[in-house]
Amino acid sequence: MISVKKAFTLPITDLSHKFRVENNNLDIADLLDNSGFTAKKIKEFADAHRNERNKKQTATEVFRYVQISDIDVALGRIKSYRSFRGDQAPNNARRIMKTGDILISTRRPTRGAIASVPEEFDEQICTVFFTTLRIRDWNEVDPGYLALFLRTSLARFQFQSSITETAYPVISDTDVLDMTVLLPHIDRQRQIAQEYGAAVTQFFASLNQAYVQITSAKQAVESLVLAEEAEVLEAPTFGLTASIEEVEDEESSEEQ
Repeated sequence: MISVKKAFTLPITDLSHKFRVENNNLDIADLLDNSGFTAKKIKEFADAHRNERNKKQTATEVFRYVQISDIDVALGRIKSYRSFRGDQAPNNARRIMKTGDILISTRRPTRGAIASVPEEFDEQICTVFFTTLRIRDWNEVDPGYLALFLRTSLARFQFQSSITETAYPVISDTDVLDMTVLLPHIDRQRQIAQEYGAAVTQFFASLNQAYVQITSAKQAVESLVLAEEAEVLEAPTFGLTASIEEVEDEESSEEQ
């Protein structure tokens, strides 16, 4: 169970640091002890890397750029991106992604802007406003599973307990690395990730079929009313491939 702490014990060295009861009253000890799974801190199996592109060497290269608003918070995937030439990219477009990296928004982290980097974004660029986790051994922790776990209520409670209240809630790489994750056997992790991926694929298939039916009904009305003058309607298509968004002049959405 998750309970609320009623007393706090702090090392004397921490007394000079900001401590807010409302952000530090999470007690998940009982849940961890009775889960039946291995409990590990993220720092035990992953690193928060800050590998960045060389601006001079990449000045003429064109790359895909992912910022926080490009993450689908409902499905936990990269839904869009922008393409830039290196010398025309926003200042925050510096972090190099690798397949399997976990992107975690450090701004308003409880929103769930978290995703595992798919192969099509390998060696592409993301904003420095992500904590970018790289798992050391995929035979111990599956990237897809970790991304899903970090979108659970248990992870959200831990994000909440680590938030620093500035103009908006933020967390640091250190906060993320100090989070506790429950790990079933690696085969079960992979199964969970695969089943989720299949469910998302089915979601888009059903969505597209629904739009085909809706468009067909609209076409019937269009043809009835306008006969030969009727427009031919096309059903929109949605899928797992990220779309290219219009390039914005400002980075106002960067920190959202």
